[in-house]
Amino acid sequence: MDDLSSYLAVLADSDLFGTLALICLSVFLCGLSRRVRESKQYVWLAMGCLLFMPMLHFVGTYFINAVRY
Repeated sequence: MDDLSSYLAVLADSDLFGTLALICLSVFLCGLSRRVRESKQYVWLAMGCLLFMPMLHFVGTYFINAVRY
């Protein structure tokens, strides 16, 4: 389990979540404009931001369970 703890420590230390937060903040700020908010590109970006965390949770759960068995 020491390898898993090392991996999780590196993952937590990475800029993955900080980068995601900045991207989501940028999408939010762009959405304050009605013209941007009604564009198809904005809808796709907002959907991507909303789906990233559940997908990351699903993939993490899958790999944690795969390591256990």
